[in-house]
Amino acid sequence: MARTSTKYAAVAASAPAASDVHPYDEAGWFARTLYLWATPLLQVGNDRQLDPTDLWPLQLDNTCAVVSRIFEPKFRATRSVVKTILSTYGWRFFLIGLLQVGSVLCTLYGPVVLRHVLEAMEAEDAGFDLSRVLYYVFSLFAVKVLQAVVAAHATFDNQVIMVKITSALQHLLFQKALVLDATCRRDKTAGEIANLFSSDIQWIINFSIFLNQLWLIPVQVVVILFMLYDVIGWATFAGAGVIVVTMVVNNVIARAQRAAFKEVMTRKDARMNVINEVFGAMQILKLNVWEEKFGDKITTFREAELTTLWKVWRLQSSVTFLLYTAPALVTTVSFAVYTLVMQQSLTSAKVFTALSLFTLLKYPMIGLPQIFATMMQAVVA
Repeated sequence: MARTSTKYAAVAASAPAASDVHPYDEAGWFARTLYLWATPLLQVGNDRQLDPTDLWPLQLDNTCAVVSRIFEPKFRATRSVVKTILSTYGWRFFLIGLLQVGSVLCTLYGPVVLRHVLEAMEAEDAGFDLSRVLYYVFSLFAVKVLQAVVAAHATFDNQVIMVKITSALQHLLFQKALVLDATCRRDKTAGEIANLFSSDIQWIINFSIFLNQLWLIPVQVVVILFMLYDVIGWATFAGAGVIVVTMVVNNVIARAQRAAFKEVMTRKDARMNVINEVFGAMQILKLNVWEEKFGDKITTFREAELTTLWKVWRLQSSVTFLLYTAPALVTTVSFAVYTLVMQQSLTSAKVFTALSLFTLLKYPMIGLPQIFATMMQAVVA
């Protein structure tokens, strides 16, 4: 009797059908540049509610099997999540950083155009140069279109990397959870493992999205301050002093936030341990009528966790208040020094140009502390 063998395959060996191919893979360079390959799905969503069958298949490069095949060997070699992410996707982060630099430069072109247009309108001797003004206006339009395309590609690539990192980390956690021995299972309860999947991984992913902002935002602040110096001179350093004071205060709050985040994680793990203990011994708990006893125990842990969460939100409220008042303080101090100390007059071109630059300065000042808070949560996780 001939011996027969059975071969099991999780994925069909045949090539995928045309309908199973992601539209991005078949799109040309022009469609990829302007995301025209997404138009059919947008049209369907505009006509009716989307169904799961309307969604595209996942690209092969973004599947967990392919991602883990690349990510896992590097993690085994380094035993560091950060080093593995940087060695695997570092070049992608670098390209995204270049795109984000281009988007920032396009943003800074607006105040330049505003200054030149207002100066052309204020020029009485030379007269109003219409051709020059039209040149700046149309160039601003072109730059803004370019910025929209560049920012869209940076965001899209960031989201793709986020999907890959999520798949890789969850794959590692699943693999680790399946091979835990009895000793490790006593040390790591099901509640702690569930926390790793639900919250800890998310903090790491959130920080990886903002990785380029750690160096891009300080560079953006320096460039904006240099442009302000060209407009209002030494008064810029008075505003920079306010920024430094704000950063010092924010650093103190960030350290307090890190300690609070650690306390939240500890209390959350303790509460989840009790909850898993209850679900794991539900029959014994019912037979001995211990519902109220364990209910009070869970409530006690939850109240302690809520107290710590309230502390975290108080710190976050302090950061928010500081960040939204700091730009107004920077503007007020800079204009006060320029007019009262330097005895200079403010023209329309200087006022509106400086205000537009101060507005641009507000966003990195708001974003940087939030990124530091996310980094602290990722470190704790």
